[in-house]
Amino acid sequence: MTLHPAGTWLPPHQQQALYGVAHVDGIVDALSRALETYFRIEPLQIERRFTETEELAVLVGVTPPPPATNLLFADALNAARNSLEHALYAEVVHRLGRPLTMQEARALEVPAVDTPDAFDAWARVKHRGSLGLLQVGEELRDRVHRLQPFHRTDPQAHPLQRLVSHTNYAKHREPAVALTRVGRVDKDSDLARKPVGHRDIVDVGDVLASVPKGARELFSIWPDVVVQRPHTGEWITLMKEVGEIVDWVRTLALPILTMGRWDLPHIPPDLDITRTHESFDAAWKAAGSVPAAKRMQNRVAAQQLRQSMLELLADAYGESSREGFARWIDELDDDAAMALFQPALERSVRSDGRTLAHDFASWAREAGVISV
Repeated sequence: MTLHPAGTWLPPHQQQALYGVAHVDGIVDALSRALETYFRIEPLQIERRFTETEELAVLVGVTPPPPATNLLFADALNAARNSLEHALYAEVVHRLGRPLTMQEARALEVPAVDTPDAFDAWARVKHRGSLGLLQVGEELRDRVHRLQPFHRTDPQAHPLQRLVSHTNYAKHREPAVALTRVGRVDKDSDLARKPVGHRDIVDVGDVLASVPKGARELFSIWPDVVVQRPHTGEWITLMKEVGEIVDWVRTLALPILTMGRWDLPHIPPDLDITRTHESFDAAWKAAGSVPAAKRMQNRVAAQQLRQSMLELLADAYGESSREGFARWIDELDDDAAMALFQPALERSVRSDGRTLAHDFASWAREAGVISV
């Protein structure tokens, strides 16, 4: 866990924002771990088939993601939207110096509109306009105004528009609909040359990869769990969607709503809110700064590196060495695996044999595969 080094800048009446962010992060973490478990069952069913000249890998089936995927995705975004609404409510109560009436509380929300005129109409609605804090020239109005989708070239892609669209859909219709597809197919020997964002979208029955009969080639075939944006119909990688939206809420929307600034240390997301801390400042400092979606990315990347390096090492030292190397590799934490293996994998792609051989020999000694 990377601890957040700075002290809190949240004013006392906005301290609930830290715990709201931690709650969202906990839900995203549960979602990420459910997906990791799902990926371990190898949801893509692939069958080997042969022609006269080639060996083919054909997609013959896809196991759908677990029901928790849809529900946790919706829960995370609902909690993120709640954190915005709570921050606005706390700011209004603080500035007015009195509780809100039931009508005022019901009228208070963070809107997502695509034109300045629509925002003006929102601010004038009875029980909002009467507050006096959302009139032209008021600081709080400016803060809410700055968050609006119409400030972007593409308002439909704005994080607030996506947040409101997803949460409205989940509230009034059903949880988000997620499905699994093939995200990309990498020939391992070409890994460094394929763009990171490249996608190879295929259907059941399609050929994912082919090699000449008798040839030996390793392929990595990645499942991609995607979710549909209700307002555009676009299918987006689920963890990317939730990660981008909750990061926008945490790093930009909440600072602007609570302080009128975005150039502040980010609210740290990774906090255990099941325990009591000595003080709010102690809780802030105890929180980790890496969000759940990024933590999942790091875990998955480290595991992929472990698998790739185990194959390279077993190939170099023989199949009898696999068990020893596997035991040693499993003992490495994610940070250690990334630090050791990422540079080595890059060297293998560059065919930097001398340095790679030195690394392999050192690791073989550590793993007890060869004598010191």
